[in-house]
Amino acid sequence: MRIRISKKPILTIASFFIIMLTLSFFGGRRTNDPQSSENSEFSSREIEAYSEGINSILYNENGSISYTLRADNQIHYKDGDTRIENPLIRLFQDEIPRWNIIANEGLVLPTLTETSSEQKKEKLTLSGNVEILGLDKFGNRTFISTELLEIDPINETLKTDRIVNYESNNIHHSSVGMFANLNEDEIRFESNVRGFYEKISN
Repeated sequence: MRIRISKKPILTIASFFIIMLTLSFFGGRRTNDPQSSENSEFSSREIEAYSEGINSILYNENGSISYTLRADNQIHYKDGDTRIENPLIRLFQDEIPRWNIIANEGLVLPTLTETSSEQKKEKLTLSGNVEILGLDKFGNRTFISTELLEIDPINETLKTDRIVNYESNNIHHSSVGMFANLNEDEIRFESNVRGFYEKISN
């Protein structure tokens, strides 16, 4: 099943209010259990570097902001992977932060460019209480939650094979598996799709 993300205006909203609403919405998120983190697969891997207070801005080839990444801390392993805790990823479109994604933790995977052997960290896998909030320039709101999410922030695609819950202004859906192309404002639900539509009164 495919749906298109609505672009019809329902109210006028200032840019700073969009950001404040996002922060308020995500304010009560949970953190990882330290004991479970210690027992994870990461504990046996060789650490190369550790840092706290991560705040990164990544630009596209035109010099515009593509996305930002914030996290409480990061652990970089010698195999090239980087683990981040409590990440907040903000995806930009036309210089506006349209999508905000949080999770308990994430894994940044190194990828190779087609023209160079230089590694670029462009693939992210988020896990644990993954929440996605989208707000367009008209104030239309989209909320998606799942437990595991693969993100390609450059191409602005999202993918998961886990249970997904989706809410918008008048649509409520759940499914197993999802693929979203945010540039095309399109979301595809893979299987076991259930949901309902609410009639919007004029």
